[in-house]
Amino acid sequence: MALRVNYFVDETVSNLRRNVLLTLAAVSTVSISLLLLGVVMVGGEVLTKMVSSWEGKVELNVFLRDEATPEEVKALGSQANGMPEVEKVFFESKEQAFEEYKRMFKDSPAITENVDPNALPASYRIKLKDPNSAEAVASRLQGQPGVDEVQFGGEAMKRLLKFTGVVRTILVIAIILTLGAAILLIANTIRLGIYARRKEIGIMKLVGATNWFIRVPFIFEGTVQAALGALLASALIYAGKVFGLDRMQDAILFLPLTVSSGSIIRMFFTLLAIGIVIGVFGSSLALRRFLEV
Repeated sequence: MALRVNYFVDETVSNLRRNVLLTLAAVSTVSISLLLLGVVMVGGEVLTKMVSSWEGKVELNVFLRDEATPEEVKALGSQANGMPEVEKVFFESKEQAFEEYKRMFKDSPAITENVDPNALPASYRIKLKDPNSAEAVASRLQGQPGVDEVQFGGEAMKRLLKFTGVVRTILVIAIILTLGAAILLIANTIRLGIYARRKEIGIMKLVGATNWFIRVPFIFEGTVQAALGALLASALIYAGKVFGLDRMQDAILFLPLTVSSGSIIRMFFTLLAIGIVIGVFGSSLALRRFLEV
């Protein structure tokens, strides 16, 4: 068994060396196909982070009446904290609201000078687990004792959530289409490589070689080519991250435009697995017509 494995490995290495142009063509096709898929995956992760960042900023603002009693304010906070849709509740006093107001308009002192600290209401800021539940939570809090008004963005927030849903759907479709294109390109390249060596396969069949004896070195070749293509694609994507996304992130701090090195590593193993699976099945399917001698 060990001798047979050694033969398969030696034969695979020999074929890769002997057919350098075919090997380079296959590796290039695999790397380009997986590069496109990887770019879509990285772009999807960046867009998902941006969408999550937007959604994470969706909050309910519950403004309190000036005449609200401490008991009403406390009861309202307890009610909000007890809702299953609520992640966190922050209380902002009149003084804190005024300080935030001054911070927002620090470059326009004329505006802040004419505002009395007592003019701004105390409020609860409510962070939700799911932004889609904002309207339901707002309707439950509106009209409670001590509540003056509940704001959650209304139509603007609905448009944002609709937009984020469309973005996620487009990403899923793009990944599926790109994966399909990668499968077709890689499988076709493997078939062309095997077709170029059809006479060699026919001779091996005529001298009594079994189908699996012929098939295994080709499967090994497809696996090696896929691994090299995945490695090259991942290296190019990592270079794009370092010299592209990271520099953009330094220039645009308020948007999450980069991905972590851990994500690139996970993506490499994903691309490697996809490439190997395509290589194995592509080689097996392409050999079937030539093994029927």
